[in-house]
Amino acid sequence: MRCKMKIIPNNKKYQGRSVAVVVGLALLLSGCSGSPAQDLLKAVEDQPQSPDRFSVCKGYGCDELVLTSFSSREWARIEMFFDDPAPDAASERLRIAEAVGEVERLVGPKTGTDRDAPGAAIINFSRHGQMDCIDEAFNTTLYLRMMADAGLLRWHDVGEPARRGYVVDGWPHNTATVIDRDTGRGWAVDSWFHGNGVPPEIVPLKAWLDGWTPEEG
Repeated sequence: MRCKMKIIPNNKKYQGRSVAVVVGLALLLSGCSGSPAQDLLKAVEDQPQSPDRFSVCKGYGCDELVLTSFSSREWARIEMFFDDPAPDAASERLRIAEAVGEVERLVGPKTGTDRDAPGAAIINFSRHGQMDCIDEAFNTTLYLRMMADAGLLRWHDVGEPARRGYVVDGWPHNTATVIDRDTGRGWAVDSWFHGNGVPPEIVPLKAWLDGWTPEEG
């Protein structure tokens, strides 16, 4: 299955171009451990991502890639969550969750994702601006990388997107991750479970890989 990712500028200063990205059905069904979001992230490596210009996936499997930006005032709202250095990793994870939620609230009206509903059930396929877990994993990873590049993260590094489930052992699901610098422990930063602007769930990656959901948490 080929997925054509359409790059759509939502600001006249950006010039869009078409890119074909292969996110094969075999990748979802095979035994490989990587998330499809990793391949999508590699596809935009030649386009530097910063608050001045960054990418947002939507439309299921990143069918559309919207280029957008933050004003200096908007980005200052993200930096504000980290103005006082977090005293420990647990405190920083709480700030990361709030910051990601704020990013989504700012980005939503710019990209048409402000009405993104919790989860991405098949019945929502026709919803304009709806995102699946691949879109969410891609977006959240980029948001986290921008925070890290700005020196906002003191206790964590940004990890690669993770995936669980291969249909035969559970429905495939994807998430962004961060890594505790002191312990090396991975944490899932999963923004798929809730609607746009709601802080993501941040839970131990091992528990997430074992099938964790908010209902069970």
